Amino acid sequence: MEVRMDWNALKIFKVIADSGSLSAASRRLNMSQPTLSRKLVALEESLDSQLFQRLPKGLVLTEAGEKIITLVEQMEERALDVEKAVTGQNKRLEGTVRLTTTEFIGTYWMPELMTEFRDTYPGISVDLNIDMAPRDLLRREADVAVRLGYPRQPDLIARKIGALANFLAAHPAYIAKYGKPERLADIKDHLGIGLQESLMHHPEVWKIYRMFQPLNLVLTSNSMLANYEAINRGIGIGFLSNPAWEKYPDLVEIDLKDAEPLMLDVWLVTHADIQHNARIRALYDFLGDRLSARLKAMAVPGGKEKPGPKKTGTEAPSRVA
Repeated sequence: MEVRMDWNALKIFKVIADSGSLSAASRRLNMSQPTLSRKLVALEESLDSQLFQRLPKGLVLTEAGEKIITLVEQMEERALDVEKAVTGQNKRLEGTVRLTTTEFIGTYWMPELMTEFRDTYPGISVDLNIDMAPRDLLRREADVAVRLGYPRQPDLIARKIGALANFLAAHPAYIAKYGKPERLADIKDHLGIGLQESLMHHPEVWKIYRMFQPLNLVLTSNSMLANYEAINRGIGIGFLSNPAWEKYPDLVEIDLKDAEPLMLDVWLVTHADIQHNARIRALYDFLGDRLSARLKAMAVPGGKEKPGPKKTGTEAPSRVA
């Protein structure tokens, strides 16, 4: 029997295998779960092989699935080699650059920066992806990334552009109702707002929350901005990144006597094979200059980007980010 291979179906199969479940894969692909299931069944029927075991905990590759995924990964690598060979030599300041960044920077800083970038490079378009989970630059899911924490993958060019301080914060209404913890040991008696477990694989996110596990988490989300709003509503205590105080002036810092603000390094990253691509290099250098200047301004007492957190009943001293 002749098998006519559907390359798109193989790409979907790869995402399902990487995700471990249809629900997770449907979110990554922005495709409904029933549609995804039908496509998987159609692929299995075309290959006359079952590719996954359906278990309560998720999907596990069968022996046939393991063989297929190895071949698909090899095909993907060859396709990426061709793409990198072409894009890495592109000297024109035109086309699209894919940028991925953290939620706060992407929402509050990038629109202004992209206005200036477009004025400087009118031929370059930017595809901005805001995601708490880092995109895979080696798989060309993005060309340039703004990340928290040093990238651990090989073949990446990375530049540290600054650091962000993160403070525990609460609304005065919460403090009036539940009181204010003074030390780390006190937080076990308080309500917390945090990120979903699916984001805890990120080493910098885990660095923040491992110290504060005793908090009774009453709300978790996959969005830092949603968490900021929840803190501002007085639902519980949570972390606020240094520049966010400007957006939430009513919040009060929870200044624990035995804990320092948690510092997260900010890195600008691109792939070694495409750093000489003119349009990618233009965005990389532009963001490196502008973001490092903003982060540096926050580290200077009185810096224009950093109003600083409030203290209960006192004026807030300067913080160094």
